[in-house]
Amino acid sequence: MENRIIELFEENFGFAFKATTYNNMIVAIRTFEQFKKKNEDFFSFEKRETVFGHLRTYAIERQFNDSAFNPRANYAVSMRQVNSYKHKALCIETKDFIVNLGRTNGAFKLLPQSSYKKDFAKSNAGLSMQLSFDLSGEYPVVVESKKYAQITYGYKFGDMTHLNIVLPSENYSGSEYTVNLLADVNVYRNYVPEELVEESIVALKKNLSDEIEKII
Repeated sequence: MENRIIELFEENFGFAFKATTYNNMIVAIRTFEQFKKKNEDFFSFEKRETVFGHLRTYAIERQFNDSAFNPRANYAVSMRQVNSYKHKALCIETKDFIVNLGRTNGAFKLLPQSSYKKDFAKSNAGLSMQLSFDLSGEYPVVVESKKYAQITYGYKFGDMTHLNIVLPSENYSGSEYTVNLLADVNVYRNYVPEELVEESIVALKKNLSDEIEKII
């Protein structure tokens, strides 16, 4: 893999993006755990793990989505239909990258394979390998397709076991480059004031309540 792609990775996923990612995860997991505890009677049924997985994923993706509308946000979000069953995936977009996020069973594993992820990863073959036209200006301009990265996390007993930003190989066989965000939590923790974290938790709890009503 070209060194220039690694340089683009570092440019796009600098301190602000890493700190925002860490704090988004903290808000989402705190919200999920508090919500689960408050409603433990409802979640006493044996099939609760299925609901837990859905709500945890919803909390995380909703937090990334909502924080993208903050004036300080360094990324945008979109929901893309990724298969014929009309399933939509949350896509985080920086200047040069499209990013998916999800849970993995190991710190250095990629998200489970799918056609759309493998297609995204092909853009990591090298610079100028995939080109498209930007028609937003007065004249069409040839631009390079965005590269592909993933935010992967692990979860166990109410806490994160890993949180990484990963650059998949072009054939989606493994990771070419990985940044471990849990190595610098003390630095990232102070990026967002605690009162804003608590405000985000309150708002996200309301969203979780609305979501569970849809499930039941």
